[in-house]
Amino acid sequence: ARLFNAGSRRRDAGLAGSGAAFFDAANEDAAAQREEIAMDTLEELLRWLKFLPSNSLTALSALEQNQEQAGEQCRRGCVCGVFDATNTTVLRRQKVRERCAREWPRVRLIFVESICTDTKLLLRNYMLKASNEDYKGSAPEAALQDFLARVRNYEAVYQTITDAEGPEEEEDETFHRLEGDRRISSTVDDLSPRGDGKAAEPLPPRHGSSSLRSSGRPLVRQGSSGLGLRPSAPREQEEVLRYIQIIDAGKKLVACRADGYVLSKVMALLHSIHLGPRTIWIALAGQTLNDERGVLGGDTPLSRAGLVYSEAVCAFVAARERSSELRERGCAGHAIVMTGTLRRYDQLTQILLSKYEPKDRTVLRLQRLNELCAGQLDSLSAGEMRRSFPGEYQARASDKLHYRYPGVWGESYLDLIMRLQEAILSLEQQRSNVLLVVDRAVARVLIAYFQEVESHDLPFIDVAPGVLEMTRSHSGFKYTHFDIAAGLATTASGPGGAEVLSAMRTSRDGLAGSSSLSNLAELQYSPSMRPIQRRSGEARLVGDPSPRRPSEAVGESGEPISRGGGGGGGNRGGAGAGAGSGGTGGGGRGG
Repeated sequence: ARLFNAGSRRRDAGLAGSGAAFFDAANEDAAAQREEIAMDTLEELLRWLKFLPSNSLTALSALEQNQEQAGEQCRRGCVCGVFDATNTTVLRRQKVRERCAREWPRVRLIFVESICTDTKLLLRNYMLKASNEDYKGSAPEAALQDFLARVRNYEAVYQTITDAEGPEEEEDETFHRLEGDRRISSTVDDLSPRGDGKAAEPLPPRHGSSSLRSSGRPLVRQGSSGLGLRPSAPREQEEVLRYIQIIDAGKKLVACRADGYVLSKVMALLHSIHLGPRTIWIALAGQTLNDERGVLGGDTPLSRAGLVYSEAVCAFVAARERSSELRERGCAGHAIVMTGTLRRYDQLTQILLSKYEPKDRTVLRLQRLNELCAGQLDSLSAGEMRRSFPGEYQARASDKLHYRYPGVWGESYLDLIMRLQEAILSLEQQRSNVLLVVDRAVARVLIAYFQEVESHDLPFIDVAPGVLEMTRSHSGFKYTHFDIAAGLATTASGPGGAEVLSAMRTSRDGLAGSSSLSNLAELQYSPSMRPIQRRSGEARLVGDPSPRRPSEAVGESGEPISRGGGGGGGNRGGAGAGAGSGGTGGGGRGG
C-alpha cells in the first residue's frame, strides 16, 4: 500500500507557499494547474499499481514494453494505492472514475469522504495544516487565516458524494447456459443448475432481486454434471460507484458497495482508527532461561536478569502513566495490558499488578501476541540448528521474510503478519493507554505497521531493549525510545550466524563504526548486517534484505494492513480515492 498526495506533488513542482487565491475556483489558471497536478498524481498511482512488486525506474521502463508481463505482476497479490487529493466535486470524481475505467489490468475504485462537524477536531486539523510546507516561515496566526480562506474556497464548490453519481443499475444480467452445442440465454434468477445434465429449471422468486448480482465478478455456477453459467459478453457500462463516508473521524461510517476481500479489510481498519489522544508502550520481554542458554523459543520462565529488567520496565511505565509531560498532551492515564500467553509475559504482568496501581487494571492475554513459532526447531540452539539442520539454517538466513519453520505450527514472518492483523485492529480501537509486552518478532510487525516499514524490510528492524513510547498526535504518532539499563531483555531474534556477520564485515567498509546495535546478542543472530543510521521517529534496519521469492506461507495477499487514508484538503468534507488491483490467489480482488 502507498499514499500519493497531490499537495506534495504541487509543492515539489515549485508551488509551495501558494496562498488561498491559488485555490479559488474563479482563478482559472490556478484551477487548470491544480487539475493537471491531481491527474498526474493519479497516473503515478496507477503506474505503481501496475508494475508492482518492482518499483525501480529500470524495471518500470522494461515492463512498459511488456503489458502481458505487467498483468502477471498485478495478479500476484493485492495492492492498494491511496489517491490523496481534494476530490470534492462531482466533475473531479467523474474524471477519476473514467480514468480508472480505462486501466488494464482492472482496478477497483472506492472513494473515501471525510465529513467533519466537530469544531475542536477541525481546529486541530487547521493548526496542523498551518504548519506544513506551504506556510514555512509564516506567523502562525497569518498561516491559520490564510488556510481558513482556502477552506472557504473549497466549501464554495464542495459537493458531497451520493448514489446519484453512479450508473443506473440493471435489473437482470444475462447468462449463457451451455448445453451440448446449444447456447441458451437466461437471466440469473431464471436458472438453476441440475445434476442430471438436463436443462436448468426456473428458480423460485427471490423477492425481485438476485443475490448474485452485486458481486460484480464473473460468475460460474456448477452442478455435479459440470453445467456452467458464464456471463455474456461484457457490455459497455460504467463501473459501479463505491464509497465510504467517515463522519467526525470515525464516529460513524457509511458504506456503499464496499464489497470484496480487500475492501472488507479497509472497512475494518477505518472503523477501528480514531484520533483520540493516547499512549502506546511497546516493551520488549525480559531474558528467559532459554535466552540465557542460547536456545531458540520455548516457554521457560524469566532468568534472574530478566526479572530485574521486567521490574524496571514496570516502574518506568507506572511513572510515565503519571507524568506531567503526557498529562499536558492529554495522553496520561493508566494503561491496559495486551500481551501473549507465555510465562515470561505473565511474570512481567504480575509484577505490574502487584506493585503498582491500579491493582485491577485490565489485562488482555492473547495467544496471537505470542512470539513467532519455530515449529520443529523450537528449543534448539543456533549451533544445534546449524549442525543438525544446515539446509533450514541457510534457507532462513537467505530469506527471513518468507522462510517458514518446519513442522507443526512452524511460522514465517508473513504468517505472523496475518496472525497479528486482528490484534492490531483491537489495538487501534482502544481509547485508553496500552502497554504491549512482546518479543522481538512481534515487536517488529507492530513497529512496521505504525512506522510504515515495507514488509521486505520488516525482519531486519532493530528492536532495542527497553520501551518504545508512541503518543497520539493529530497527524499520527510521535515515537520515543527509552532504554532500560537494569537487567537484561530477551536476546532471541532467530538464527543468522556469526559467520554471516563476519563475512559482511570484510565486504562492507565502515560497518563496525556506523552500526551501533543494541547488544552483542543481536550481532550474533542478525544475518547480512548493514549500517543504516537511525533517524528520529523511524525504525532502524540492521539486516540487508535478500532476494525474495513468492510467499509459501499465506498465499499471495499476505501484506500487512497499511496505515493511511484518502481524505480531503482540510475543508469540512473531502473525498479521497483508493484504487487497487489484484487477482487470483489468497487475496482475490484488490481495493
